[in-house]
Amino acid sequence: MKLAVIEIGSNSIRTSVYRSSKRNRFKTLDRWREPVRLGKSIAHSRLLTNEQIEETIDVLKKFQNRIQRYEVDRISLIATAAVRMAKNQEQLIFAVLKETGLQLHIIDEQEEAFYDYVAVRNTMRVKDALIVDVGGGSSEISLAKKGRLKHGLSIPIGAISISDLYLKSDPIKSQELNAAKREIGEHLDSLQWMNANATFVGLGGTLRAVTSILNREGKRKKTLHNSIVTIDQIDKLFNRLVHASNEERSQIKELSDGRYEVILGGILIISEIIKKTPSKEIRFSNFGVREGYVFNYFHKMNLQEKD
Repeated sequence: MKLAVIEIGSNSIRTSVYRSSKRNRFKTLDRWREPVRLGKSIAHSRLLTNEQIEETIDVLKKFQNRIQRYEVDRISLIATAAVRMAKNQEQLIFAVLKETGLQLHIIDEQEEAFYDYVAVRNTMRVKDALIVDVGGGSSEISLAKKGRLKHGLSIPIGAISISDLYLKSDPIKSQELNAAKREIGEHLDSLQWMNANATFVGLGGTLRAVTSILNREGKRKKTLHNSIVTIDQIDKLFNRLVHASNEERSQIKELSDGRYEVILGGILIISEIIKKTPSKEIRFSNFGVREGYVFNYFHKMNLQEKD
């Protein structure tokens, strides 16, 4: 069976095409990404603009055309924080259905945290894990102990929202950083279970960019999955980036697609979260919501076949 999953995120729209194999496993046949910054307006107005909706439709049509050559059995279209928080999400759902024939499923906070957990459980050999996914409009935090999910939630702060609401100067001012830290801290203070002894597993666009930069500069392996970055490395990179201008950040290869505008907000969230834990390093997972959804989907299909 072949399955295509299109994920509408806060910072981009990503698509992957998968072919199932035995025992819930799958092979990724192709993947694409288009930067569509839906989270930018959500942080201020909680509304998707007509221009954003039109751009989303255009990208979805382009991806549909690419998907056709793989003759997939199903296309699943999912959306995360930006669409979830939009007051006019029904406008997007209707437009997508009318223009593409696709039914948009907005996954809720618990689902998003669960899919992150499923992805990590199936691709990493860790039984006790604190799983942190910093996205554009939200951050998901889950705790797995002995291979079982104990806690999983989403907090409404992400790389775009923190950057757009607090980190507006160029370069950033110290009072802006302090205000952003206070906002992040208010969302984390009640999560005492983050202090558990567990492997800190990080995923999402911010950490993918950070890991890519550090791997390249350290001339380490190009494979990102299972790469380890330390708090010290992240702090040093943050200090470099915070004292750079937007123009200087845009020249960094891994940030050139617009991520340079929001990378500081994302790193700040990661930094504040890890301070609440005993961890000194982060193990990066290149698999997240989309792959968790696929693992879960093929697992259900296999169960139905056995019945």
